[in-house]
Formats: sequence, structure tokens, C-alpha cells
Amino acid sequence: MKKSFLFLALAATFAFSTCSSDVDGGYSCESCMAQEVSVEICDNGDGTYTPTVDGVWQTLQESELEGLTPKQLGDSTCEALNVLSNPL
Repeated sequence: MKKSFLFLALAATFAFSTCSSDVDGGYSCESCMAQEVSVEICDNGDGTYTPTVDGVWQTLQESELEGLTPKQLGDSTCEALNVLSNPL
């Protein structure tokens, strides 16, 4: 729960984002970029994933993704950041 909130909070700092998908060296990565802050989530190919937000990363086990694919986690993080960065 704490990790999900962290990514949602960080995602809120994005006003306008673009998303992309890369396959580099066997790793599959999803990324978003907005207001000079980047979010990237890579499948390490061994049941672990590495989310990186503005250069800060950690390794997660597949079970910690709470049933989301890396793409879904990246998309929801970027959407949450967009929502949080646009005050009412």
C-alpha cells in the first residue's frame, strides 16, 4: 500500500505526459515523461520489476505489483501524477 501511494503521489507531479515502450537488452520497459520527471518500469525477466521515478529506483517482486502488469502500473502512475498535479 505504501509503495502504491508513493507512485501515485509521484505521478501527481506530471501535468502532461507521454508514454512509450522499449525493449532493451531483453528487458521490457514502460515509461512516461512530464515536466522534467521520468517514470520507467522495467520487467527484469526474472520475476522482478524495477520502477524508477526521476532516477530513484527499487526492485519489486511480481506479487508486489498487486496483479498489475508493468504497463498498467506505469500508465496508472502517470495518470495519478497528472491528476495530482492539476489542482481543482
